[in-house]
Amino acid sequence: MSGTAAARIDNAALFAVLASLADNKQAMGRRYAYWANGAPALEAAVAAAAMTQDEIGHARTLYPLLEDFAQAAADPRQVAPETRTLRYHLAFLDREFAGWSDFVATNFLLDGALTTFFEAAQRSAYEPLRQRACKIVQEEQVHRAHAEGWVRRLAKAGGAVRRALISSLQRLWEETLCWFGPDDDPVMNQLYREGLIDAPPAELRSRYLQRVMPLLESLAIEMPARFDPESKRWQPAQPLPWARWEAESRRLSLSDQPAQPGEEKRP
Repeated sequence: MSGTAAARIDNAALFAVLASLADNKQAMGRRYAYWANGAPALEAAVAAAAMTQDEIGHARTLYPLLEDFAQAAADPRQVAPETRTLRYHLAFLDREFAGWSDFVATNFLLDGALTTFFEAAQRSAYEPLRQRACKIVQEEQVHRAHAEGWVRRLAKAGGAVRRALISSLQRLWEETLCWFGPDDDPVMNQLYREGLIDAPPAELRSRYLQRVMPLLESLAIEMPARFDPESKRWQPAQPLPWARWEAESRRLSLSDQPAQPGEEKRP
């Protein structure tokens, strides 16, 4: 399917998701970049530098796709990355990472969530997305190995190191699960109906939990998710905070949360 044909199907939905994917990839790359010099070990610094290049590279391959759906943007300046001012990345990425555990949590949780989406797009009816998804999924295998290795390392260290990891995971958890959208999310469901991805939001969220929960459970890290023995699937164990969901930016609002020390609240 050509970009023009995809635009005729539902350009607004695809534009929204592509913009979110690109913005999150770019924001992750920026946050990772600091740790190319600040990582706690030499091999971690080398990995951080490599992943910085990968994530920014992924963003640069995704941003040009927005041009296929320029008519979906109310403001033409939001199409080109050089003039784009809206940044639809997760609120967690608004701030610099407080420590290495934030890097590891982002690598493990958020990067894993975006990869879950790209896995679902490997047979997309929109060829440019399909091509990029296959390449990104392949490259993300190294990122996953890095994330899982460091989650194990920090969790097994115990004490303050383990507590810092768990705190980082908890702060990113809900927003990452919400990124897929509510079960009736019109954007993701439209992409599913039109064959642009192979699963609706609830299934994507379940696949994602299957990706991360076995490791967390093996390390006795308790997160609000439960395994249903009948369906043999992981599900959220409590309602997600949809009252704070910003559908356009695919992130959670911070308007009702206290600002971090020395930080102003986001308007």
